[in-house]
Amino acid sequence: MPALPLTVGCSVPLQQPTIDKLQTQIQKFIYHPKGQGGFSSADMKEIDVFFTKGSGLPEPIESLDQLPKLKHIQLASAGSDAMQRTKPIVAHSEGKTKNKDITLSTASGTHVLSIPPYAVGMTIALLHQWKGMILNQRDKKRFLSEEECDMKGETYFARSTYGRTAGLLGYGALGRETARLLKAHGMRIIAANTSGKATPQDGYVIPGTGDKDGSIPERYYSTKDPKAVEDFLKQSDVLICSLPNTPATKYFLNKEKLELLPEGAVLVNVGRGSLIPSDDLLQILDSPKFFGAAIDVTDPEPLPEGHPLWSHPKLIITPHISGNAENEMDIAADILIANAKKVHAGEGVINKVEFGRGY
Repeated sequence: MPALPLTVGCSVPLQQPTIDKLQTQIQKFIYHPKGQGGFSSADMKEIDVFFTKGSGLPEPIESLDQLPKLKHIQLASAGSDAMQRTKPIVAHSEGKTKNKDITLSTASGTHVLSIPPYAVGMTIALLHQWKGMILNQRDKKRFLSEEECDMKGETYFARSTYGRTAGLLGYGALGRETARLLKAHGMRIIAANTSGKATPQDGYVIPGTGDKDGSIPERYYSTKDPKAVEDFLKQSDVLICSLPNTPATKYFLNKEKLELLPEGAVLVNVGRGSLIPSDDLLQILDSPKFFGAAIDVTDPEPLPEGHPLWSHPKLIITPHISGNAENEMDIAADILIANAKKVHAGEGVINKVEFGRGY
């Protein structure tokens, strides 16, 4: 197959086999990982497609007008909110650039190999009270009694996933793969999305993952319907959150909604920290009704040093790393190739983001 007659600029670090593949399939591949060495003005005048991290284009690029031939920006991240806050993209969203036809897409779908397993692992860790056991082992340096393994000082038992209900708040690529994995652990699956209906899985899908026709959840609930949200939360023994950061999702999961969760519920948030106000999460964690939470994202982010959430016995916090998949940038390069082909053919790109919307 002949190489695509396009020039691709890349500021994403890749492994050599991926570089070789791109150089074979793309007519001209300009590679400056992490922006090292920088893109010359001559390079920028040639670039049709730019492959970059979600944090933004390399520093020398202050305006998209420096890229007169640019047709598409491909992110190596699943989220686009940081990119959309950068100066070049804000200017473009406001109509202040010459080229109005540039598209933007994410690498949504590439992180299903790391984030859903994280969600499943944290669910089991919370239900089995691993945090308390690990800290007790470290501090006491001896074989623990069963009572010492339980947060209430009672005889320890492992709470099972089997038969419990997992509520997927957000049913995109991450929610679908998490649902598939939790279903294999014997869980009943329900989901909440904007429409409240099953939809086909679009975008990039790694073979063997996800829920192509949306058939795994036994029921859907609309996040736009307060009564539906209430019904959804009241059933969610395990609540998995994977919503993007948008005006509609900011502080969506407040104290009043969290109080609807069943007795002994656990929560895992792998979406954005802005979903849950930290003060509200703290109050819920202090309730004897709530069993525990694991969050890879915080409000604000980073969470300030000394914040009471850091030391809460029911909470596990990780520093927004659940998406750091092995070879994630190289997986994202497959979406780059797919979208480069679509750009050349004049077709709509995969994982397209609406400028200014946030996703």
